[in-house]
Amino acid sequence: MMPTPEAAGRDRPDHSVPMHHAPGGSTRLAPEPQRVGTRASALRSAGQLLLVAGTYFIAGKLGLTLASVHPSATAIWPCTGIALAALLLFGMRMWPAVLAGAFLVNVTTAGSLLSSLGIATGNTLEAVVGAYLVRRFAGGRDAFDHAPDTFRYAGLVALACAVSATFGVSSLALTGFAPWDRSPAIWTTWWLGDLGGGLIVTPLLLVWSEPFSEDPRWRRAWEAAALVACITVTGWAVFHLAQPFALGLSLEFLCMPPLLWAAFRFGQRMGTLCIVILSAIAVWGTLGRLGVSQAWELNQSLLIVQVFLGVMAVTVLALTALVAERREAARAADAATLQLREAVTQVEAFSHAISHDLRSPIGTVMNCVAILEEDHGAQLGHDGLRLLRRIQSASDSATRLLEHLAHYAWSGPRDLGSEVVDMTAVVREAYAEVVSSGDEIGDVHFDLAELPPALGSAPLLVRVFRNLISNAIKYTRGREPRRIEVTAVSDRSENAYFVSDNGIGFDPAESQALFEPFHRLSGARGVEGSGVGLAVVAKIIRRHGGRVWAESDGSTGARFGFTLRSSGSAR
Repeated sequence: MMPTPEAAGRDRPDHSVPMHHAPGGSTRLAPEPQRVGTRASALRSAGQLLLVAGTYFIAGKLGLTLASVHPSATAIWPCTGIALAALLLFGMRMWPAVLAGAFLVNVTTAGSLLSSLGIATGNTLEAVVGAYLVRRFAGGRDAFDHAPDTFRYAGLVALACAVSATFGVSSLALTGFAPWDRSPAIWTTWWLGDLGGGLIVTPLLLVWSEPFSEDPRWRRAWEAAALVACITVTGWAVFHLAQPFALGLSLEFLCMPPLLWAAFRFGQRMGTLCIVILSAIAVWGTLGRLGVSQAWELNQSLLIVQVFLGVMAVTVLALTALVAERREAARAADAATLQLREAVTQVEAFSHAISHDLRSPIGTVMNCVAILEEDHGAQLGHDGLRLLRRIQSASDSATRLLEHLAHYAWSGPRDLGSEVVDMTAVVREAYAEVVSSGDEIGDVHFDLAELPPALGSAPLLVRVFRNLISNAIKYTRGREPRRIEVTAVSDRSENAYFVSDNGIGFDPAESQALFEPFHRLSGARGVEGSGVGLAVVAKIIRRHGGRVWAESDGSTGARFGFTLRSSGSAR
């Protein structure tokens, strides 16, 4: 059965163009969403181009009012900062706006169409080269997030400004609007003026173009107001009142403390704002002292001020980056520490739970074995009793393992304090515990020397010596004679304690792995143990701030050593 045309149309996707019916029966195409979006984007781009060109033109005309060595060269040129920020924020497509703004500024000031076009070309190349280099080597618009990028930014902008100065001076000299013998002075003024714009204006525009995130530092409005007042008063005093006292420009560096205040307390936004405020006061003060009539002196003073402000800007930006990096690193360290503490707490809680929950079933097994042996031993016979004893031995081993795990998980409190511990009494208490535990030590010769006192926790240090002595007892079996020595070496700041034996020793390559949990010697087959005792020793000693190590030649015994702070170091 063939579908009707209406049904077929319902089954196919509709790709027709939307139609609007106009009055009178005529129809017209509805505007496509893509075309609407493209038109809005084009209008936005045109608006950005006009904004950049207009801002460039206004700032350029204001800057050229301070021109002294030549009508087209000024020590104050914020246009470089505007152009560079525009290309970094909106992309390289902004270069026509820079070209148009620069051409209009120069053609309405001095020179000819040809010289104005050459100057505008140099200004445009300056912005394009600077933006490319900053993107390529200094992090682009994020150049002020890291101190190394900030210094790279300053160097790259200085290089790009040389392009504009070279094009500009060459254009004026080749068209006859500037003598060649004045070219060095014009070039220096041009370069320093452009560099000041790149170091002062561009950071302000880039930093303040970022979204304003909630920052607790900005809640201190009174402190921010006090900072702005301080930088204003200091700048006014330095650049307006210093000359009558014949103290000269050396007082400029009084502006540094408020700038450091801004960098450390408020970051990039306040730092760049304070630099711009200080720049405006400095230019105003210099102009007020000298006036436009003293052209040469005014230009020299403005160049000196420009160098000072450029150095201050780079310094403040680098400091704000370092402060931000340090704060971020501190936050990351705090977060990592918190996560580590939580992980350690969970591990310790898990270890305690395991050791506690497993004791009950193991105890039940041991009780059942004892009841079976006592009540039904005669019925089980020799083989049955042998199996019961194997079950009992395995249960004892599991109980000791749980005990070691519990000690490893705990290993004492976080703060071990600075208690002076009688180490001789500690080692003798550990020896007594080993003897009372039932270990086969009848043929072991112990040499327990007098030990110097140390700082630490006596109960934990008893556990250290007990584990080391028990370890030595196990690995001296089969030796004739069996010998274990406990000695020490005293120092002003720390003491070293040693437990030595003449047992089977170990491979020196395993000396570090011995203190890892559950590590057993490759030649320790047939020797009982949980593999946790030495790990407990290492953990306790490290919590005391000491070091632990093991020595052996592989065949004639072993020596375990650890350090503790001596009692004299507490004075």
